[in-house]
Amino acid sequence: MKTKKRTSTDVVNRLKKMIVLEDLERLPGEVELSSRLGVSRTIIREALRVLEYEGVTRTVHGSGTFVLKRTSLKILFNVNFEIETDSARDILDLIELRSTLERSAIALAVSHASPADLEELSHCMDRLSRAISTRENLGDTDACFHKKLFDISHNRFLKEVFDVVFDGLEVLWKSPLGLDTFGDAGLPLHRDLYEAIRERNLDAALEIYDRIISLDRKDIIDLTGYEPKSQMQHSITGVKRDGD
Repeated sequence: MKTKKRTSTDVVNRLKKMIVLEDLERLPGEVELSSRLGVSRTIIREALRVLEYEGVTRTVHGSGTFVLKRTSLKILFNVNFEIETDSARDILDLIELRSTLERSAIALAVSHASPADLEELSHCMDRLSRAISTRENLGDTDACFHKKLFDISHNRFLKEVFDVVFDGLEVLWKSPLGLDTFGDAGLPLHRDLYEAIRERNLDAALEIYDRIISLDRKDIIDLTGYEPKSQMQHSITGVKRDGD
């Protein structure tokens, strides 16, 4: 994993977090901040200018930087990760992360989706069905269906995290490890998934979704022979012993 070079924007958000967590009335000096945050004093000064412009702090020459506002701060949290396109481990880890997020989105959609939301999902499903039949724009259409699940979950943070993860998924879905048929086995199950969500049958929806993800995972494992420890442990604990 490469270390991300910190910018003044990163430091602004770290300083805001510091203000909230430490309930600061006054920020440490530039030298201490530079040491604590591992950036140059130039970056610290740039960040302090931004905070002052936003009305969060005020710097008094010779006295220091005073905190004017400790509530209602807007703090940006970035999720940064690096993937290797030909790494089975990265592909499977990202599939697992996607599954964790999407199962939550499905549960929220079943609970919170309005009739209008379900109508939008129906349109996505119809387009996906046509794409499956014609094989035209299949990847983009499938992506639209899954993104719509997050839209109708009505959880902004869940959707924003998935948008970041999807940047990686979009790369990996493009013939991972040269496998042009990746994900095809699970496509016919999407209609069943949609129907279960429309009927607000959470157990059925999650069971169908897990089958889709299992087929995606199987594609990679069958191709590479690599199986993550979490999956192997699941297989071990899921086997019934004699007498159970």
